[in-house]
Amino acid sequence: MKANQPASTVRLQTLAAEWKARVDLAAFYRLVAAYGWDDLLLAHLSARVPNEAAYLINPYGLLFDEITASSLLKVNYQGQKLQPSDYDISPEANVIHGVILQARPDVHCVAHVHTVAGTAVSSQSDGLLNLTQQSMIVAGSLAYHDYEGIVLDHDEGPRLVRDLGVCRHLILRNHGLLTVGATVSQAFHALYNLQRSCEMQVAAQQAEVIAIPDSVVKVTGNRLASLRTGAGPDLLWDALLRRLRRVSPDFEA
Repeated sequence: MKANQPASTVRLQTLAAEWKARVDLAAFYRLVAAYGWDDLLLAHLSARVPNEAAYLINPYGLLFDEITASSLLKVNYQGQKLQPSDYDISPEANVIHGVILQARPDVHCVAHVHTVAGTAVSSQSDGLLNLTQQSMIVAGSLAYHDYEGIVLDHDEGPRLVRDLGVCRHLILRNHGLLTVGATVSQAFHALYNLQRSCEMQVAAQQAEVIAIPDSVVKVTGNRLASLRTGAGPDLLWDALLRRLRRVSPDFEA
């Protein structure tokens, strides 16, 4: 197997648009590690390579807090490496990421994690409940996919795409959480809101819960959706990148 290319070589051989995608995705991996959403080597995040039939994903064997912009794998939609690396793609990752990125041209980033709270809610018959304001951010664009076992069968890919539909959030029953976005930042925001909603639900279920009335859910959901449509600077993502550059600057290497 060929060795990894030096970071400087990858940077010099990479166009500006792809390098930005690499930096953003490496930042996403570091954030997932910092928030404790990683699961050893068993979760994955991907980003489409601009203007190519290819995407970036974690090298299977690196912990999330080790991943850098230059170490990310570049693969085609069949999961085949397009650049030399000591590492391969995780066995199930392409079944999820390749198929979604091919099927959803509006999606440029896919995130899939197995957090404790997310997997707990995914294993509850009623799924995510409208218990908190945070959950209403998610409710208007949430779908479910039934558990079919470890995601190794490529035949499952089309069913996963079907169940996701045009949504941004997907709860994989008995498995975990998945979010998508037109940018890495959007996929991160979606994952943060979905994960936070699950954490709040699990915490609230320690006692009797009070559900939000459907009428309030509808009105509030519409208001939240209208707020999301506004264009402008990505203040939160910029702030998170500033923090990473202070505490973990090597993610950009």
